[in-house]
Amino acid sequence: MENTYNWTEIKEKLAQNTKNPKVGILIAAYGSSNTQSSQAIRRFQARLEQYFGVPVRLAFTSETLRKRLAHAKTKSDSVLKALKKMEFERFTHVIVQSLHLIAGIEYHEVLADTKIAEESGALKTAFGLPLLHQAKDVDAVVCALTMLLPENFQKNDAAVWMGHGTSHNAEELYLALSQRIHEYNENLYTACMEGIYTLEHVLKDLKKKQTVHTVWLLPLLTAVGKHALCDMAGDEPTSWKNQIISQGYSCTPYLKGLAESLEIQNIWIERIKQAILTL
Repeated sequence: MENTYNWTEIKEKLAQNTKNPKVGILIAAYGSSNTQSSQAIRRFQARLEQYFGVPVRLAFTSETLRKRLAHAKTKSDSVLKALKKMEFERFTHVIVQSLHLIAGIEYHEVLADTKIAEESGALKTAFGLPLLHQAKDVDAVVCALTMLLPENFQKNDAAVWMGHGTSHNAEELYLALSQRIHEYNENLYTACMEGIYTLEHVLKDLKKKQTVHTVWLLPLLTAVGKHALCDMAGDEPTSWKNQIISQGYSCTPYLKGLAESLEIQNIWIERIKQAILTL
């Protein structure tokens, strides 16, 4: 994976229609203000620059987070602002890669901003697909998630990944992921804070098992932010951790976001390579 990407044919193709083509990559994530998550995303950004050999910029899709960072005197860009900056820097072609799990509401907002930037200027864009775009993507994500299990995960332990969920019809892929990982190992689950498969469904299934006493919680989220720290692993009675403990299980949160997984990163890299071919 770490061999440098060969741009020769692509740049020859671009040069036929564009004088002095300049290619860059923009990764778009919800974002996080905590050190662990911001460093994970920055490390992935650096890995992309090393692999593709072109400048890689970063945009945060959460307006609330961008305002919080601005208040702390930390600069951040929206997708549209980042693309405008890249156009000002004379980039001619930009691959936009969303770090969202599915093509839900936020993903389509990134896509819409990308189209606005392209329509209003001279910038040409290509768009990378999310981790889960269709059913055939599920197996690779399941494999990557199992690699995220903590080293001391035991045979009779259970693990639950917490996703955000969506009201978008793409939530069917959340369900497909949940079913596939449970087929891989009946003690592994993915569930969402909202949607058709939640923690309540997981707890009902766990009650049927007599051998499970320890449940691990992991974020099905790009970064370890508020949802992982509070909704999943927080001290409030409604947190997933305390809901699980209230059912008599030992519960240990394992706070490692998807952006910290090399296997998940590799999937995004493949998405970028596919998008490059459409320039």
